[in-house]
Amino acid sequence: MHQDDSVKRVRAEYPAAIIDIAGADCNFELHIVSETFAGQGLLQRQKGVLALFKDGLKSGALHALTIKAKTPQEKAAESP
Repeated sequence: MHQDDSVKRVRAEYPAAIIDIAGADCNFELHIVSETFAGQGLLQRQKGVLALFKDGLKSGALHALTIKAKTPQEKAAESP
């Protein structure tokens, strides 16, 4: 799976999100900042994003995916 494919999947579900992805081949780290996550718990956010990659994980095209899903407010609070 390529980074561009991953970004397209996320962008389709979270069009206004800020997306940063790192990695190659079948191991990626995805940072996504979206207002959509407001009111959602960590597990709910993870499940929502992970569902976008279900087929890639099942087929083995994607082996490992680390997800960091935050609201804009949470992202702003972590920056000094």
